[in-house]
Amino acid sequence: MKNLFTLPLMAALATASLGAQAQFTVDGTLAATEVGTGTGKYQLVGTFAGTHSKPDRGLKALYVGTTATTLNVMIVASPEINEYNSMVFYLDVPNKTGIAANTQLPGSSNSGNGGRESLRQRPTLDMPVDYGFRLTTSPFLDANNAIYLSRVDYTVTPGANGYDEIGMGAGRKDGTLTTDANDPAGAKTAFQTSATGSVAANTTTGWEFEIPLAALGGAAAGSNLNMMVAYIDDFKSFNSDVLPSIATQTTALGIDPNFTTIPGKQFYTYQVGTGVLATRTGSAPALQAAAYPNPLAATSRLAYTVPTSAQPVTVEVYNSLGQKALSLVNATQAAGRHDVALAPLHGLAAGSYLVTLRVGQYLSRHRVVVE
Repeated sequence: MKNLFTLPLMAALATASLGAQAQFTVDGTLAATEVGTGTGKYQLVGTFAGTHSKPDRGLKALYVGTTATTLNVMIVASPEINEYNSMVFYLDVPNKTGIAANTQLPGSSNSGNGGRESLRQRPTLDMPVDYGFRLTTSPFLDANNAIYLSRVDYTVTPGANGYDEIGMGAGRKDGTLTTDANDPAGAKTAFQTSATGSVAANTTTGWEFEIPLAALGGAAAGSNLNMMVAYIDDFKSFNSDVLPSIATQTTALGIDPNFTTIPGKQFYTYQVGTGVLATRTGSAPALQAAAYPNPLAATSRLAYTVPTSAQPVTVEVYNSLGQKALSLVNATQAAGRHDVALAPLHGLAAGSYLVTLRVGQYLSRHRVVVE
């Protein structure tokens, strides 16, 4: 799996101040200063590690963050080909009830554009779905240079013809902030096209949007948001590109795929104030991770396995406020068994800490008590 960032950007991220409370700028570009932990910072939720069924086009990574009042999403992607196509972000929020997990989505009822809107697709997801957000791009280098935006709200009572598609405006592919006066949620969106259209070369640009948490029913600190992203070919077929990625998928998933037939979880869980909690494959069996002895002792270690091949590994320690307190590992490690000493936690104040282990696309979290 390739590293997501170039070395200069990685260095910038490493030196960014976690204490800064900078807010997000919705411009379709991931800035190094926007990534970190805590309020007003994006956290990497997942990266695409599979095969692009559209060569060198599709999804790259998903970042999510919150402020006191907004949900912010950044999808690094290069979706544009020689026709119109879309990305869809499916979301489950804590205080709303929409379509139950393992149920085929009914799609939207909008009759425009020959009924080809991507929100008319009817996949079956293994998470509840309260909202679907759609961005459609014009072809790469097309003179229209246009994006088209909408969403569907599955938490309301559908009309006689089903769920209505709510327009969120249209804009340009140059990072211009897009809003729509008719959008009751007042969502903000931007898309920045990549220079060459190559997804392999793209590390920072794509679809970014912000929506008030109040418009989603609210999400207090500690509450969970479930989410999934799909790349859809010309309003019809799901490409192989979905986040979380399906490692074995090399061809398009087709129309209205059933994701409940895929082993493991086909969604991410993001906890407000903490960050990403799980990946689709389930981290524990793959990483065989354990922190022991616990509470912390002089001999305490985090032991884990790097599966299959050399992969980037990070081990970080967060306090109860979700602030990063220590970075113990940041390196590429060979496949096999590894461990890291947890003794540096002795320098922290007494309390409970979250030790996060990320190995490629896998994530494991361990609560360690410092007495």
